[in-house]
Amino acid sequence: MNKETRYALDYHEATKHSEISLMTQRHYLDFANRPIPFKIYTSNFPVYILPSNFPHPTLDAITSISTATPQKLDTTDNGATYQHSTQELGVRDLAEILFFSAGITRKFGTNSATYYMRAASATGALYPIELYVVCTKLAPDLEEGIYHFNPAEFGLTQIRKGDQRHHLAAAMAEPAKVLDSPVNLVFTSLAWRNAWKYQARSYRHWFWDSGVIVANFLATTEAVGLKAYLNMGFVDDKINRLLRLEQLKEATIAVANINGTRNAKHPPQDLAHHEKEKEFLGKGFPEDPVPKIRPLSGNETSYPEIWTIHDASSLSTVEESREWVNGFKSEEKKSHAQMNIRHDLSENLGVINSVPIPTLRHDRLPNNVPGLAEVVLKRGSTRRFATTSIPFSVLSTILTSSTMGIPLDFFRIADASLIDIYLICNNVEGIPVGGYFFNRKRNTLDLVKLKVSREMSGYLCLGQSLFSQASAVLFLMTNLQKVLAALGNRGYRASQFEAGIIAGKIYLAAYAQGIGASGSTFFDDAVTEFFSPHAKFKNTMIAVGIGNPAYKARPGKILPVRLTREEQLKGRL
Repeated sequence: MNKETRYALDYHEATKHSEISLMTQRHYLDFANRPIPFKIYTSNFPVYILPSNFPHPTLDAITSISTATPQKLDTTDNGATYQHSTQELGVRDLAEILFFSAGITRKFGTNSATYYMRAASATGALYPIELYVVCTKLAPDLEEGIYHFNPAEFGLTQIRKGDQRHHLAAAMAEPAKVLDSPVNLVFTSLAWRNAWKYQARSYRHWFWDSGVIVANFLATTEAVGLKAYLNMGFVDDKINRLLRLEQLKEATIAVANINGTRNAKHPPQDLAHHEKEKEFLGKGFPEDPVPKIRPLSGNETSYPEIWTIHDASSLSTVEESREWVNGFKSEEKKSHAQMNIRHDLSENLGVINSVPIPTLRHDRLPNNVPGLAEVVLKRGSTRRFATTSIPFSVLSTILTSSTMGIPLDFFRIADASLIDIYLICNNVEGIPVGGYFFNRKRNTLDLVKLKVSREMSGYLCLGQSLFSQASAVLFLMTNLQKVLAALGNRGYRASQFEAGIIAGKIYLAAYAQGIGASGSTFFDDAVTEFFSPHAKFKNTMIAVGIGNPAYKARPGKILPVRLTREEQLKGRL
């Protein structure tokens, strides 16, 4: 079904926001039925409590988010070759990566509940994304197996014993990366957590919310000297069963490999031979019942539209997964412009003026750029912007650093991307108020709309005044028709996921420079219309406002929460 792209187009059209759709919807938020924010197994699985004395990534945040290197593809028939880290992975390294990707950094209470905020933002603070660890034995004492990461106890619940990497590899388009990595992370979404608020449109949020976590993850692995790779080419059902996920409740979004030298049993060069691959691809796949978890809510509403588009964008076999990954790579080889997905219109169409954007030089970054750990703890979602200006240098650093280093498996060219950034500048020093296009090919900021009222950016973001206050609002867009033609329905996932990663990098780059950021939904067609004719064929994936906060927020803390199992099973979190 992946090639029948009407499914993605129909879903996207049906879940667009407009003034009429907002006025006519009857959905209301039943806070008594709000989903709990943690997945809690009721089965008596072993739990490994992660150490709290893990190291903190001190590399400056701008370098951390902008220098992750995509994997390389050789030109021989021997398959892919990958950059390898010389650093060994241990439990403390894993704890560091998990904490700064998805750990709890803030805690506050109300009369009715206690709320736990995390290292990466989540739409509606609902935290639908779950992380699973598929690993070999890690020093000093974490046994090989599959684990679910529970930030409520800062621990790992073992749901399968033994080295399961060969089973994970058997579901991947590129199995070598899994087997050569001592640790692999799998990102999933518990659908009801976000659907409680965002209904059928919440499928888009799967990829936004996982993307911002992945932005933290990539920055952290880069800061500690490890190489990470992201995979969307896999057999969905196999991984879901391997993780023992409940069908129509939770599903896999992406797989990440963390490369190191510890216990790499299958070097990639050996896996280039088909006979060698049969050794592990032919092993029996585990079949086990789905374990029970604590219900997220008293009542759950089903949204069939979510599972229709998810099934239509799923891959059924390893061969189909390889075709999906390699098909786009082949087209990339034919066209250096990545099938011309981004720069699909004349670069000068509707462009009034262009402003050069300075090249990002890591050796010339200001001395006061804080380390990644400090920035992750400072990061929040700004709730009120001061209507003051930000320097152009701050904006240009955000634009350049947030669009670098996204190592997705279907990319092979260093600057490959499905996403274009359009923005409204309300108050940026030296830049006229207007609508702009970030031209990554020429590294310019192209003015495409003059005489823009400050209220326009707020109106496009569902009329929220917060985004009228912002110094600039960035709209991450893609040519959906071309993406789907190249990647099928799964291209819809890929576009939303990449947009989520870029949004997460925007957050980090903003806070690294002393300003704030906040994500937003939007009036879909109104955004396209505003930036047309330049964006005539583009569809918005996500929007992010940046600017000076109008208040001083307290930073988070290194806060590995230690809730007992009894505390998790009882009461409202």
